Amino acid sequence: MVHYLSITIPMNKNYKYLLLAGMLCNLGDNLIGPFYSVYVHNRGIELVDIGYASVIYSFVLAALMYYVGKASDTFNKKAVTVLGYTLFAFSSLLYLVISESWHLFAMQIINALGSACLAAPLSALMTEYIQKDKSGEQWGLLNGIGRVAVGFSVLLGTLVVKYFDFTTLFFLMFVIQISATFVQAFLFKEKKQQMETAGSI
Repeated sequence: MVHYLSITIPMNKNYKYLLLAGMLCNLGDNLIGPFYSVYVHNRGIELVDIGYASVIYSFVLAALMYYVGKASDTFNKKAVTVLGYTLFAFSSLLYLVISESWHLFAMQIINALGSACLAAPLSALMTEYIQKDKSGEQWGLLNGIGRVAVGFSVLLGTLVVKYFDFTTLFFLMFVIQISATFVQAFLFKEKKQQMETAGSI
């Protein structure tokens, strides 16, 4: 059970993993939120290229979402989402080395692939593990915790930049994102336990 604003909500164990991984992803991904354009511009990249990078991200994500979602029907959805979180973690460190526009464009393509891996496959897993008679409640919990994580992330990112530096911020992003990856990987325990159970029959 999870206690959220004094509400006790029973839930599937794998749903808890999805919930925690999603919260960590939101927490890590939004640390740079208010400072993204400032930091990238200070790295020598023109403001117009920052805009182009967002355009590239949007179009690449739009192109990939369908195909990655379709591929996840053949491949393991859990593995696809773990890959998505891994790409986000890797991308966090790329902020340390970007110095030209094409670096930023490449990073946004990686982010788009990561987002595509977490779009349809993650929704499919949520639908599988969510409690059917509590679907509205548990989707609400997921979205609510996600927004709380974003708000806390922006605050934390602001404090890290104020009292430390961007290098610290990006390593913190990496640690949080890789933690989300490991939490998501716990979903594989279910399959292993099912195989062990089947083997003991």
